[in-house]
Amino acid sequence: MKRIRRGWALTKKSWALLNSHRELVRFPLYGGIATIILGLVFLGPGAFALDQHTYGVGVPLVVIGIYVLSVVGIYFSVGLAACADRIFRGESATVGDGIAVANSRIGAICGWAALSTAIAVVIGALENQGGALGDIAGRLVGAAWSLVTFLSVPVIAIEGTGPFATLKRSAALFRERWGQQITGNIAIGGVVFLLGFLPGVALIVVGVVIWPSVGFAGAVLIVIGALAICVALLVSKSLSGIFGVALYRYATDGEVVGGFTQEDLESAVRPKRGAKLPGATPGTV
Repeated sequence: MKRIRRGWALTKKSWALLNSHRELVRFPLYGGIATIILGLVFLGPGAFALDQHTYGVGVPLVVIGIYVLSVVGIYFSVGLAACADRIFRGESATVGDGIAVANSRIGAICGWAALSTAIAVVIGALENQGGALGDIAGRLVGAAWSLVTFLSVPVIAIEGTGPFATLKRSAALFRERWGQQITGNIAIGGVVFLLGFLPGVALIVVGVVIWPSVGFAGAVLIVIGALAICVALLVSKSLSGIFGVALYRYATDGEVVGGFTQEDLESAVRPKRGAKLPGATPGTV
């Protein structure tokens, strides 16, 4: 129950900022649209070529596709983080402001995407070609990567560092401040899952079941369910981006922003033994 209450509190406070600046949803929306289009362009043909055992064509297309989609995802996430940071500092922020920051960081974004793609390829190779041990190793590498890069997007958006400096900075913040997984985004995602994603799935299931007997009504439920899932994903991405910037500010400056309290931000992490957040006492989740 404690984790549920914490997740609900973090979600409400992230939502309060998003609700007052709804244009922030446009970042994951634009990113999602671009991802679908570019995925069809690169990953579709790549997957088909691999299915036909044309590896000389399929593998490059898939790798390029993963890289391009990574650039797109990071680009719009950086724009969102930049806007959230401006709002937290009491400044006005528009989508154009976020895009301007993302454009100014394009070199860092492309470099970070290249590094992320290389790690993704290594993880995929371990899981697909290494048998049971490779699968375990891939999962361990993936988990470690997600931890040390947790604050990478705010670092790029706010500090403008290159790929290796971003990795070093994000890993240093994590190593110095926390010892285990940062759970705030997981808590937020869990609440959105319960309130948005799960009902959407239920509507789709009901629509599929009743479609043979009441056709149109079943189709309507499927469409509504799909839209609910899309909205839930957009909201979850936006809320997580907002929370990530708040956590970055707290980790670097000891600054509590965005309506969050010190307790909120402390409860979202699991500090390592002996570590102390600025102006805070270590806590556990």
